[in-house]
This record gives sequence, structure tokens and C-alpha cells, in this order.
Amino acid sequence: MKGRFHIALTAVCILLGWLLALQIRSTGDFTAVVPDLRTSEMRVLLMDALRQKQELQQELDALRDELRAVETAATKGEGTLERLHRELENARLLAGITAVEGRGLTVTINDSKRSAQATEDPALFIVHDEDILKITNVLRASGAEAISINGQRLLATSEIHCAGPSVSINNVRIAAPFVITAIGDNVGLESALRMRGGVIEALGFFGLEIDVKRYDKVMVPGFTRPLRFEWLRPGQGR
Repeated sequence: MKGRFHIALTAVCILLGWLLALQIRSTGDFTAVVPDLRTSEMRVLLMDALRQKQELQQELDALRDELRAVETAATKGEGTLERLHRELENARLLAGITAVEGRGLTVTINDSKRSAQATEDPALFIVHDEDILKITNVLRASGAEAISINGQRLLATSEIHCAGPSVSINNVRIAAPFVITAIGDNVGLESALRMRGGVIEALGFFGLEIDVKRYDKVMVPGFTRPLRFEWLRPGQGR
């Protein structure tokens, strides 16, 4: 398109130069330069040249309109691409498949160092899957936006269940100590954990070691395992 534009513009310039030269020649010794042409014939040539000039100007205007249309479409295309990119990034954040960072805290929970008495169940003094679930449920209910456990990102499909002496999270076996990282209002999150009669008080009854630390910035990794759905399909409604 730029080539056509330059050709049209060049043609217009040549034509204008020819008309200017023609006008200069017509004001001079006309009979000496073109003695065989009558005034009427020159008028016909001039009108034809003006017509060609008008046609070239119309073509030039059309090319300019086409250029503006292409530029407008390109601008709209860039805007659409940027919007789609933002929507994709937001979807990745919501899906939990990308690493995120922000203000938050860590909760480290470990087995009790106290030995069980003869009348006590030793299982009460070690960390179980239900203990981790209680902590993560409180964090989620208190507004945590992202949670990981020993580097395993928690999604809606993540499982936390007992696997012998360890706990399985995302089908990965993890042993104590467990470091739970959460992004959110760390003051509010810690207050929810430490409330009277809350989860920390209950777990500490058997001597489980729990340490809560707040940070201005923590990092929660993305979910790295493949996401597969056997029965899930997009619905017809919104």
C-alpha cells in the first residue's frame, strides 16, 4: 500500500510540474514554441490534464483513507491483544498455575517433642492431615488469596490426606515439619489463627510446635502438575 501511495504522489508531482511548465510556456512566445497548435487545442489539452490531475487526487485521497482504516484496525487489534493477554494472566492467577507473591505469613507446624505417657495415644503428638486442613481452612476463610504447603500449591482440587507417617498433598508425600505459606492480610490471618479457642490453641494442647511469622512479601509457587479433568465439561450457561 505504501508503494501505491508513493507512485500516486509521484504522478501528481510530475503532473503539477508539467502543468506549471505548460502555463509558463503559454505566457511566452507561444507561436514560436508551438506554432502548429491553436488556442482551442491547447484548451483541450489543459482540460484533459486537469481531469487527470483530479483523478489522481481522488486516487490519492482513497489511498489515504485506506491507510487510515488500516492504522485504525491495527490500533484496535493491539488493544484487543492486550486485553486478551490481561484476561489470560488473570485466568492463570485464578487457576493457581503461576507463581505469585505479596504480603503474607508462614505457619510452621511440627510434631511435639513431648513423649506420650503410658495412658496417652502417641498419635496425638504428631501432625496429621486434619491438623493441616484446620489451619488452611482458617486461612482461606480469613481471606488468604494463595496458599502452599512445603512448596505445593493448594487448588480447589488439591487433596490433603494421611499417607502413613507422612501427608499426601497433590499426590506428593510430605513429612513434618510443614511450612504453610499464605498471601493476604497477614495481621488478620494471624489474628484468626490465634483467636481464643482457635486452631493454634487447640493444636498446642498436645504440644505440637506452631510458629507464625508475618512478612511484607512471601512467594507462593504455581501448580506444576498437569491439570486433567475426566468428567468436567464447560456448561452451556454463563
